[in-house]
This record gives sequence, C-alpha cells and structure tokens, in this order.
Amino acid sequence: MELHQIEKLLNNRSMLTNIIILVILISMIQFFDSKIIIALGVVVFIILNYDKLKFTGYTGDKIQSEIKAHEISDDMYYNNTIQELLVQLKRFKKYNKVSYKEGVKYMRKFFKTIHILEKDSLHNYIHYFENASLYLKTFINHFQSITISLPERTYLDGLKHGDYEELKLVNELGSLCKELYKQCYTILLNISLDYNKQWNENPNIFTKEIVFDVNHVVESNINTDNNWTMY
Repeated sequence: MELHQIEKLLNNRSMLTNIIILVILISMIQFFDSKIIIALGVVVFIILNYDKLKFTGYTGDKIQSEIKAHEISDDMYYNNTIQELLVQLKRFKKYNKVSYKEGVKYMRKFFKTIHILEKDSLHNYIHYFENASLYLKTFINHFQSITISLPERTYLDGLKHGDYEELKLVNELGSLCKELYKQCYTILLNISLDYNKQWNENPNIFTKEIVFDVNHVVESNINTDNNWTMY
C-alpha cells in the first residue's frame, strides 16, 4: 500500500477504527520491542502531519510582509515627484523609527484608498474620500513628529560642512512634509472635482458635494482634532 493511501485511510478513520487501532497497538507491545513501536508511531505521525511539519518554523513570508508594511515600497508609487520626496524622507527614519513606521502605515492606506477612488466608479464615494483625507493628515503628522527626535546641530557641524544653519534637519524635514502634503492634497482636490462633476450631473441622496479648498483650507473640528495635529 502506498503512503498516500495509508494517509487517506488514517485521515478518514472512524471512532471505532481508532479504538481498534489503539487495542492493536497495545497488543503489539507484548510481541514487539518498544523501540519498534515508537518508530512505527513516529512514522504514522509524520504521514498524518507532513504538510504542517513542512512549514513549521518557517517565517520568511511573514517577515517579508512585516518589512514591506513598515517600508516605502513600489505599491506606494504614484508619480515621480512624490517618489523623490519619499526617497528623501526615508533618511529620517533612523531618528524615530516608531513615528516613521506609523507614517508609512497610514501613507500606504492613503494610496490604496486613492487608487480605489481613481479606478473604481464609486456610487457612494464620500466614505472613501473622507478616509483618504484623514489618512493624509495622519501620516503627515507622524512624519512631522520626527522633528522632536532630531539632534541639535553643533558649531563643529557648521565648520565641517561650511553651513551654520542651526535647525537644518528640522527645516529639511519640515519642507519635505509640506511639499508631500501639497502633492497629496492636490491629488485629493482633483478627485473631488471629478466626483463633484459626477454629482452635479446626477445628484442623489446617498452622496453630497465634496467641499475641498484649492488653497489647502480644510474644515477643522476642535472636538476631534488632536492637540499635536499640524495638518
């Protein structure tokens, strides 16, 4: 009998069959050496659990997935301008890995939602648009919060590079965040114009006009916005 036939037989055994097998095994103890019995038991166990045992201890896919979730990767690509900003932003990770990872997490959610809004003709788009707007403010604020962990620039640093700007890293990160916010805000603005045109042509009770200001002025709610929120 082949191994797969034995496996099929064992996997489909009834309770009565299990009892019979147990009785036979107990009886075999009287006629066979204990080592032989143990060896047979191990073989049967391996046959029944081969697929599970094959992947025991393997965490490669999980590790790769976790790394990707915390890193800027190709699935977040939108255009060359944003890609360049993200590359420059990546060098600030070492100063505050927690804030950086949180920023990447919400930035990935933002771009996923953007792709849904752009590729799918959504009937009820308000929920997705509001989520994208929230993700944008959240990931920008996480990146901006890295500034509190940036080291102070010393006089020797100025001598070394011939640049005596005291808050050089803070200003660089602030400029990156502002430009990234501007680029992503423009994406949302263009999407809002498309959906508003759709709504004007065919208004319904399930959606509404999206109010999004071209000057980056957005509605603020003091009851829900955090004190540290900058955008």
